[in-house]
Amino acid sequence: MKRQARTLDTMMRMRRMVVEEARRDLLACIQAETAAADRERAAMNALHDERDLASAPDTDDAAVEAFARWLPVGNKALETAREALGRAVGASTQARARLNAARAAEEAVQRRIETLAEAEREEFLRREQAELDEAARNAARA
Repeated sequence: MKRQARTLDTMMRMRRMVVEEARRDLLACIQAETAAADRERAAMNALHDERDLASAPDTDDAAVEAFARWLPVGNKALETAREALGRAVGASTQARARLNAARAAEEAVQRRIETLAEAEREEFLRREQAELDEAARNAARA
């Protein structure tokens, strides 16, 4: 059982390292997702701001024409930002799943360690009781 305990201890260290790595990966994904959301918001705000300027009552025709020329660029920037945000959300979702799987594996090893420790404790108590029983039989014979 000692060898098995050492193996489980090694597995637990490895599982903890995997969980830590998965946490770091998730943090990086969340940061990338936040940055992508900021870029999407900025593109949306730019689109709204430009539209508001072009539709103001005191705007001249040149500003309206400039907006019309800029609109495809603004729409493309928004589309690109939304696509990047979608990819970032997907990466975060996958990173969360990897972290959950790593935690589950860590918990499985922990349960196995606890089961082994309980078995060792029961074996110790069984041997101790057997020794007490033997001592009682020897005392009764004497």
